[in-house]
Amino acid sequence: MPDYEVPEPILNSPYEEPSAHWHIEEDKVPEKRPGRREAGYWYRDPKAPAAGTEHEARGVWQPLERVNLIRDGIKKWRAANYKGASRTTIDLLNYWQREGRQHRLFFAQLEAAETIIFLIEARADFRQGLSIPLDEPGEDGTGKGYKAFLRYALKMATGTGKTTVMAMLAAWSILNKVNDKSDSRFSDTVLVVCPNVTIRNRLAELDPERGDASLYRTRDLVPSELMPDLSRGKVIVTNWHVFEPQAPNVGGTGARVIKTGERIETAETITIGPKRTVARGRRYLTPEEYERQKAAGQLEVVGEERDEQGTSSAHPSGTLVLGSHGNLIGLALHAFEPRVDFKFWAAMPTPAVYRLEFASGRWRVIEGPGF
Repeated sequence: MPDYEVPEPILNSPYEEPSAHWHIEEDKVPEKRPGRREAGYWYRDPKAPAAGTEHEARGVWQPLERVNLIRDGIKKWRAANYKGASRTTIDLLNYWQREGRQHRLFFAQLEAAETIIFLIEARADFRQGLSIPLDEPGEDGTGKGYKAFLRYALKMATGTGKTTVMAMLAAWSILNKVNDKSDSRFSDTVLVVCPNVTIRNRLAELDPERGDASLYRTRDLVPSELMPDLSRGKVIVTNWHVFEPQAPNVGGTGARVIKTGERIETAETITIGPKRTVARGRRYLTPEEYERQKAAGQLEVVGEERDEQGTSSAHPSGTLVLGSHGNLIGLALHAFEPRVDFKFWAAMPTPAVYRLEFASGRWRVIEGPGF
């Protein structure tokens, strides 16, 4: 069994294109080879039987031919001084690579930005033989009226500076659009969609309105004299949740994101008339607002009744989806089902989904792990 350890793990500078790599094969001594490793991945059929050897477990090497073509095209385009690119683009590319930068950019960052710019601006002969297929919506999406669109994706390793690349591309698009409003290849509005609030707050530095505190200046991506032009554009940083369908106010609780999946129908009681108590937990609507919400389809009423004082009540149906930490979910379930104790909580899987039903004035768990 050969030793897979190599005497020199780091062969390349992070600021230059890789010039060598280690080629490692099973049962062979590692071989130092010149040049950059080709882009690709190991594929193993998930339906294949359990692997008997390391080679079988690893699968078959699948080169990413389109990625390798793009890399080769960018290298030639770079050597030709970015033929076909706008004056604004060339100035930015030269600014990012100039000598004496305080914050020198990684080669991976420069090539990532160059990739998108190459696909948009490079002269046609540099992109000859290269085609990027449209992202088709599929039969279900087509039936809903969705159309195919062009998607470019950059895959970068952790720690290689993805946020900086986002700022580079935002500056490239905005400054080009400001300089030529008629050029439809560019936009002066950039949308950044984040997975959560923490990331959204962290990416606030992408906003040109922050001036010297923005990433464009702290990472020296845009010269100070171009910041007024950059500020004429807009970088919108938001969460993905804003694109999800939302439920109307249910049970006095504000609208919450409805995720795709099975709808869970719940019920509540709304008092039609003025509020006569300071107690919480009840929802009141004026007769006018009640009729308006019914007409707008925001309420689906399953019944109405009137008490001895002549106060009307309505029983609309609705859907409420809550997501939280397992501890809080356990406490909530315990309020409805006393059998949800410490042992039940400790045995809850991750993630766990529970379905509750409101009937006869109380909540009842009707489905979920342990029920």
